[in-house]
Amino acid sequence: MKHKRLEAMLWGAFYGDAYALGTHWIYDTDQIKNANLDFSACQDPISSYHPTKKSGDFTHYGDQMFWLLENIAEEKKFSLVSFGETWNKYMQNYTGYMDGASKHTFDKLENSSNYLACGSSSSDLSVISRMFPIIFKHHGSLLELQESIKLHTIFTHMNKDLLDAAAFFSEVMIAVLNGADLSATINESSKHFGVNIQEWTLQAREALPLNPDEAIRKLGQSCSVNGGFASTIYLLLKYQNDFALALKENVMAGGDSAARGMIVGAVLGAINYDKVLHGAYINQINKHSEIKNLIKELL
Repeated sequence: MKHKRLEAMLWGAFYGDAYALGTHWIYDTDQIKNANLDFSACQDPISSYHPTKKSGDFTHYGDQMFWLLENIAEEKKFSLVSFGETWNKYMQNYTGYMDGASKHTFDKLENSSNYLACGSSSSDLSVISRMFPIIFKHHGSLLELQESIKLHTIFTHMNKDLLDAAAFFSEVMIAVLNGADLSATINESSKHFGVNIQEWTLQAREALPLNPDEAIRKLGQSCSVNGGFASTIYLLLKYQNDFALALKENVMAGGDSAARGMIVGAVLGAINYDKVLHGAYINQINKHSEIKNLIKELL
């Protein structure tokens, strides 16, 4: 059962990104509601941020997660130097969106900075969203896992709140992979992290009576972990047994839905693994054949 949860975690993260592509970074929820989109499947992007993309593609977050999975499959482990080389190689001719953190890291590497000193000060949640291939490979060793996630985070994002949040979500993910109750795990794990993690978790719980549009607008639609973390926790707690509805409400709430969607997709994918692995989600992803082959290499 655990290997199914692991596979569904990865597919859920990839689908959460591809599904969000259509409305990614549209903050006006009325615009999303009035766009006459088919929310039962992935969509072509309707914003101006992803002009080179089409339905079933990834945002730049999902692309970087794919590079990470590809590199781990080749190396049979996470290596910061090896992933850094792969990441830099792909970025040389990348035609997707390059966010501020990626541009900072890319520029640093062009000036020969080492991989431990090229991270930006960005607080974008997206670096956490792309970490799931590391969990897939290193879930059996917590020490290896936490060290790898830390190095992966600081490669592009040198930010303490993100380090705490990445450790938190990896701990929650491991518990879920082992069949733990999600709500109880979030409640217990949040006690062992900093004040911000505890406060953001409390804010998410207090927002549960609100509808998702109102809640995420209140908690935070944007890219920052300050807001994005609470909005993600809200979605996880509100829809923990409904993978499809969680992702739909996530994109309908607007903003950086891809970063939230990847985490929500991964965690709820692992919980609802049968629906994810046997549903129509996988074949909507344009790189599904490549991902299947990479997963086989790692099993």
